[in-house]
Amino acid sequence: METQPFSSPQRQSVTGIIIIFAGTLYKIFRMFWAVVLYFIIQQSTPFSVLYAIIPTIVVALAIVHSYISYRNFRFHIDYEKDEFVLTKGVFSTDYIAILFDKIQQVNFERGILERIIGVYSLVIDTAGSDQKEIKIHAIEKEKAEELSVILLSKKEEQQNNTGAADSEDIPKVDNTEWTYRLSIGRLLKIGISSNFLRGFGLIIAFLSTLYNEFSRLFFEREEDFLEEAGNIPLPLESFFLFVILSILVLLLSVFITVAEVFIKYYNLKLVQTSERLHLEMGLRTNTKVSLQPRRVQIVSIITNPLQKWLNIYETKITLAGSREKNSKSKISIPGLEEESAKRIKSFLYGKREEEQRAVFKPDIVDFFRRVNFGLIPLVISYIIPFSVEEVSVSEWLVFAVIYLFCMIFYNFRMYKSLKLTITEDFIIKSYGVWNLVEQTAEIYKLQSVSIKRPIWYRRRGLVNVSFHTAGGDISFRAVDEEILSYMNYTLFRIETSRKAWM
Repeated sequence: METQPFSSPQRQSVTGIIIIFAGTLYKIFRMFWAVVLYFIIQQSTPFSVLYAIIPTIVVALAIVHSYISYRNFRFHIDYEKDEFVLTKGVFSTDYIAILFDKIQQVNFERGILERIIGVYSLVIDTAGSDQKEIKIHAIEKEKAEELSVILLSKKEEQQNNTGAADSEDIPKVDNTEWTYRLSIGRLLKIGISSNFLRGFGLIIAFLSTLYNEFSRLFFEREEDFLEEAGNIPLPLESFFLFVILSILVLLLSVFITVAEVFIKYYNLKLVQTSERLHLEMGLRTNTKVSLQPRRVQIVSIITNPLQKWLNIYETKITLAGSREKNSKSKISIPGLEEESAKRIKSFLYGKREEEQRAVFKPDIVDFFRRVNFGLIPLVISYIIPFSVEEVSVSEWLVFAVIYLFCMIFYNFRMYKSLKLTITEDFIIKSYGVWNLVEQTAEIYKLQSVSIKRPIWYRRRGLVNVSFHTAGGDISFRAVDEEILSYMNYTLFRIETSRKAWM
């Protein structure tokens, strides 16, 4: 009798030891990089015994850990119980069994080291479970593809047998219908038109970390340091120097954002077939994802005024996941033209043009609520002039006026942009100050609807509503209670729908 594939326990490729070893060293370095840098810059002899002993011990322990981890990592398919089984561990053994119908996605990832060695990582995502994703490092391409096909086919076979699958699960000829590639030019446009405040934040965080880690090193030489620093004009005392430094930080922020975009989305390729969307992208970590429309929970189309002018849109697809904030369940496809973004949404949701059943805007009380929360940091900051000698009340007042103006303007723009649209089959939320977002969720995929009414809402006849999906929530505050009748409609659609999406 012929043995079924993967029915007996198997290990990763032998090169998996290298992958595990590199990962272990990287984790150790992230934890103790400041200590390593301290020993490098300290004023002691470079031939100190510690320089030889500590790295040797760390490398030796990493090798032992990697080998034991490789030996204990085994996986196989239990065809009788319809589950994928994995055992792993170093000091203790973890036994993980995943039923076929709990498998959400089977994806491929390749880091730089894996591409050099010529192996893949197989990632198995599950839905409705506290178990994190399962990742099998260093598996040959042929074996990874075979295991992926078996797991997905067994999942669909089991759903067909139990009647849980709908017509889109029936095997069809999966022909390529549309292909999209992200060019280098559009990658560059994404980088320069994206939110480079993230890059600025990374710079500030890095400088703050350096300050906290090495402040003690300069403590002993504080007097000499202050004497030297006294000869350097402060940025606020030298407007020209302040402007130059601001421009340099801004340019560096833009460069960091552009580099981040290139690393994450380089060589992005999107292939639409009759059954799925196949997505491949990434320079540092090359990721391959295959999406079925019925797995999708929320589709968001994002742009900003500059990107809209450049005809650049991003489609963010949220899948069912065990954790609402799990970044693995969110897939971004940037750099799309408006027509391409609409085409993806049309494929995922079907070509349905429906009339709006209702459109809701938040009450003005939502704007005042936002402003009240925005005043809290301003009130707290009032103690600064009385606790910091270098800051006067007049200087704080200038800061307070600027902050107050920006905060009110931001919240007013957000309030005006908020809109909730209910159609025959969809819930659509639109919002945004700079980044303009349109979130869409199918009503039949909603898991529940919750309504909250604070005491101060009752006299105004307002409620807060939340639509809960397996990929996250769509919430809307301070909306007229007229929406309650539409909540009954959504609950009716949820209860009566026979479509399967898990």
